[in-house]
Amino acid sequence: MALLGAGCGDDEGQGERKTVETTTRPTTSPETAPARTGPEPRQTTTTPAEDARPPTSPEDGPGGAGDEEPVSSQALLTGRAGKIGPRRVQVPPFIAIRVELRSADGRSYALRFGKRLIRANRDMPSMSATFDGLRPGRRLQGSSESGTVVIEASAEPGP
Repeated sequence: MALLGAGCGDDEGQGERKTVETTTRPTTSPETAPARTGPEPRQTTTTPAEDARPPTSPEDGPGGAGDEEPVSSQALLTGRAGKIGPRRVQVPPFIAIRVELRSADGRSYALRFGKRLIRANRDMPSMSATFDGLRPGRRLQGSSESGTVVIEASAEPGP
């Protein structure tokens, strides 16, 4: 049984109070309830497997955050007929530079950038190293037996 009281009006006037009384009765009696036809349900409990791992974040899965490679520009240098070329490469400023040296004829070639050495030969026809980006107008200079290679940061497009 539920009682509901409601009032209308303001503080100055006299409001009326109404009381509404409702009752509910069951629609089916216990004698007419449908009988169960299947087996009694069993209570089960679930235990985690011994090797079950706790949920992981998307960072831990392949392609998740952290799997990204930083942006870089490429300076592709080729050794052919005893010389490394091109002698001058322009790259965008501030973007990391991936310098790759290839041996087109199977001969041995080496380029030294400060303390870093990049080599290519018949057994390892290609090798690369990544350098920090350069400010506009700055240069990365590599030396070899056949001369010097200059990689320059330029805001100008083109070779």
